[in-house]
Amino acid sequence: MTAALECYLSSILEIADAIEAIAPEIASTFSEPLLSLHSRLSADPTPEALEQSSVALHEILDSFCETTRLRQEALARDLNQTLSMVTITENTSAGRNIQYVERLVDFVDQLESAVNSGDLTALAAQTTDLREFAQSIELDSRDDFAELRQKMIEIQRRLHEVELLATLDPLTGVANRRDLERELAARIEARQEFCILLFDLNGFKEINDQFGHLYGDEVLKQLAARLSGQVRARDYVCRWGGDEFVAILACDLGIAESRARQIAERLDGPYQIRGLGREIRAEVTVTLGLAQYCAGESPEQLLGRVDASMYGRKHSSSAG
Repeated sequence: MTAALECYLSSILEIADAIEAIAPEIASTFSEPLLSLHSRLSADPTPEALEQSSVALHEILDSFCETTRLRQEALARDLNQTLSMVTITENTSAGRNIQYVERLVDFVDQLESAVNSGDLTALAAQTTDLREFAQSIELDSRDDFAELRQKMIEIQRRLHEVELLATLDPLTGVANRRDLERELAARIEARQEFCILLFDLNGFKEINDQFGHLYGDEVLKQLAARLSGQVRARDYVCRWGGDEFVAILACDLGIAESRARQIAERLDGPYQIRGLGREIRAEVTVTLGLAQYCAGESPEQLLGRVDASMYGRKHSSSAG
């Protein structure tokens, strides 16, 4: 929600800039309340304050829309008495400016919906639309909107960074479970052939209990690095959760079985961990689950099969 609120606050400033470009002669009357609204919401970013800001923002834009319309109508009447051709031009400009204001109101509605839902994808889409809107106005007044366009680019960059962080596991740096769901859906939709591997660390709880979680975290980091180094660019690695990792291999089952054994052997073995003034040698092994995607299967069904495969092998190993 913090990232969404930041983008919403930035959008309030961009709306103030847009008003300045649309009607600079009266912009201060409306930009100052917008800046005040921005300051209040920054200082008190509560749901109640956000709801109050929504009402205030609509009131400001409604007032700006009406003032702009009346001002343009008055200007058109005055010009009509002087030169009919100029009147036509100003009427066109008046209509265009009112359309700009109406578009801003639409953006506010959509931004509020995205912020309230915490949907970064929707918020990113609305920011892109707002950027394109700024570009369309820039065609009418390129110099006035050059700075606004640059701000839109910056917002888009920040959103990209937020979205990227939302797909990564903060401890290991590989993809997280949320991104795995997206990756599986994309490969299934593209009807790609692939297999999924699930690795579970054996004895990881004992490492945490004996040496502490800082050493356990380092084991996870090193294992993620080893696993990432064993796959190709078209493959995929993520931390599924806890001490479980997933790899997607773009190949059939026969090839995946051979590669899975090689990867498991690389993940097994000692891990040298330094920290808290000492060095330890942690013996780690993994249990492997493997499944090939079958046409018509959902991601949940596929993950269920690979999970059952992994636990079946773990049970057989412990029974043996």
